[in-house]
Amino acid sequence: MTQDFTIGFLCASTSWGGLEMNVLRVASWLSDRGWPVVLYGQPGSVLYTRAAKQGLKTVHLASTFKYGDLVNARRLSQFIKRDNVRVLFINYGKDLFLSVLAKLMSGGFFKLVHQQHLHVGGNKKDAFHTWEYRHLDAWVAPLPMFAGRLTANTHLDSDKIRVIPFGLELDDYTAKRPDRIEARKLLKLPEEVPIAGVIGRLDDKKGQDVLIRACAEVHGQGSPLHILIVGDKTANDSGEYSSGLRNLAEELGLRGFVHFRPFMDDVRHAFAALDIFTLTSHSETYGMVTIEAMACALPVIGTADGGTVEIIDEGVNGLLVPPRDAHSLASSLMRLLQDGDLARRLGEKAAEDACARYSHHRQCELLEEMFESLSRT
Repeated sequence: MTQDFTIGFLCASTSWGGLEMNVLRVASWLSDRGWPVVLYGQPGSVLYTRAAKQGLKTVHLASTFKYGDLVNARRLSQFIKRDNVRVLFINYGKDLFLSVLAKLMSGGFFKLVHQQHLHVGGNKKDAFHTWEYRHLDAWVAPLPMFAGRLTANTHLDSDKIRVIPFGLELDDYTAKRPDRIEARKLLKLPEEVPIAGVIGRLDDKKGQDVLIRACAEVHGQGSPLHILIVGDKTANDSGEYSSGLRNLAEELGLRGFVHFRPFMDDVRHAFAALDIFTLTSHSETYGMVTIEAMACALPVIGTADGGTVEIIDEGVNGLLVPPRDAHSLASSLMRLLQDGDLARRLGEKAAEDACARYSHHRQCELLEEMFESLSRT
């Protein structure tokens, strides 16, 4: 299709996690495909800084109130007309009201698209949310289950809901995957031991403590399993949970078996060092890290909640365990440690499914189909 208008991304978040990473990925991919792209955000944020460093156009726009304000809405509408933005993506719930005001002030100059990253909590059929959602032109849900929940919990027109999974540059995790021994040397991990791991910020909701407790059970069954935990504490967090993880490992007699490593921009070496990947979050909307692990052909054990249940097909491309259940996680770990053929089959099928469903090329193609559809309305 003709790429004669700009795609805008509004994200006022100052955090740096999966949501912000996905915003940057999609903006960069569309730019690489020839689309003019602009990011409206907060200078000083990691997202804003990295977008500018990658050569994307960035524009300072920071809302001063939780639900936006008239001054910034007017500024945003003016920027959008100046930049010829005909599709504006919002990714951060806080930005919805501001963007709706900007759309009204612009006289409907642009189409407004909400990219879903988080669960839509509770009933959103009240008058305020109904008014907000009425001004959306499309809602992009990453998995079918979230489209169903939207239909059940909101008055959003089902014709506006599109299911487009988040994608990955899969070559980074397949053809360019680092060597296992080199990865372990780089991360200062023992070379000839089984290692299971989890990657994500150190947060109670991510459940790293569940993996540590499961590791203790596995040791009780005679397996010398090691654990790799990659990530930093949540921004502005006191660090109580992260220090508690280290104390827990000591209390359970796992000194030398639990290895903590800080956040990494490039997690491929972490994946390459693992024999098993575990997603221990109590619930994940999507879990890009799950897709990354699958692309690396790792057997994955995930929590049976949220979007993970649509990504992992139990016993086919991974295993599922109940949330916060260290005993079930330990049982699944032992199952994979004792049955190498099962671990290999699950990993191979995981990689096959990741390549078939979660290519960034496919995500961009589906987004471009949506752009074309919106341009006709």
